[in-house]
Amino acid sequence: CRIPVELHHRRGLTSLMMVRHAHLALATLLVAALAPAAANGPLNFPFPRLNGEMRGPGGLSLPRFGSPSELNLRKNEIMATVAKASVAVKASLDLEKYPKLFAAGGFCAAITHFVTVPIDVVKTRLQVNPGEFSSLGDGISKIYKTSGVPGLFTGVTPTTIGFMLQGSLKYGFYEFFKDQQRHNMPDKEHGKLSIPQVMLAATGAEILGTTALLPFESARIRAVADPTFAPNMFACLKKLVKTQGIAGIYGGVVPIMCKQIPFTITQFLVFEAATAFLYREFAKRDFSDVGKKFGTGITLGCGLLSGMAAAVVSQPGDTVLSVMNKEKGKSVLSVVRELGGVGLYRGVSARCVHVTSFIVAQFLIYDSIKRLCGIPVAGEAAGKAVRASKRAQASK
Repeated sequence: CRIPVELHHRRGLTSLMMVRHAHLALATLLVAALAPAAANGPLNFPFPRLNGEMRGPGGLSLPRFGSPSELNLRKNEIMATVAKASVAVKASLDLEKYPKLFAAGGFCAAITHFVTVPIDVVKTRLQVNPGEFSSLGDGISKIYKTSGVPGLFTGVTPTTIGFMLQGSLKYGFYEFFKDQQRHNMPDKEHGKLSIPQVMLAATGAEILGTTALLPFESARIRAVADPTFAPNMFACLKKLVKTQGIAGIYGGVVPIMCKQIPFTITQFLVFEAATAFLYREFAKRDFSDVGKKFGTGITLGCGLLSGMAAAVVSQPGDTVLSVMNKEKGKSVLSVVRELGGVGLYRGVSARCVHVTSFIVAQFLIYDSIKRLCGIPVAGEAAGKAVRASKRAQASK
């Protein structure tokens, strides 16, 4: 009668050992995945020495399976390591700020593009119908006379939704990618990013944002170029997909990337360089509370400069995109050859007004939200570095 009992007891021990082995294997995989990043990135902390003959990724020693007491001891060591990794991640990146930045980016982009839709309508009509209007004011006046307010706000739904998604991803991931690069830099560099690093962060963020924006932008341009194409955004998207397939909404991916990536790189590079310069100059002249006294003025002036530069740099891509959405079947190169150098800058004055107005408004809203949330705005770190340097020199 005792044999079945012993057999049952052995089976119980075997099941227990299998569970412990499974827990240990899972913990080992977690540490093996975190080890390379921890050893080479911002997560520099000492891993416990684990005696064993096997080695995993990053040269991490993996434990041998042993008795239950040894397994428990090693499992506790590994779980302690995982806990340290989690703490190190939270210490290296302020994860609580990113939802605020994503929300701020989406809000400022949606509001500003909504308000400037009439300007964008005139700009698009000038690109696809050359000579239709003599100026921005003439375009607004003629559209209002013929179509009223609805005509000036053609495509407002895809514009607002598309740029809400695009702005959220663009601003949020731009800040995230910059922080990631700073935390991976040696301490001696004090977290100062180079121009290529800023360009890389802006490019990655814009690719994500544009991927979300493109279907809505295709619907907007088609609605403005041909108001009779569909009665609303959803019908427009459905018809584009039905008649042209996925190319109907993502066919302009090349020109829109050629437009948006240079735009975003220029926007952030110029704005951050200008704000850093002004905050440094104020700090050199011993101005106090620069952000409170001059923050709005700095954001306004640097936003104007940033918007104008971004509009000029990205104008060719914007013109090509508009023509391709109106005249299906044309390639980027064929449109460029047809338009020529001058044609690529068709409607540039209207676009400068449009882009500069919403870029200034975006930065004003974005910086205001960052200040309300206690997040430093662009340029403030440069001013703090100058003041810290002056204090260090004075103490010697």
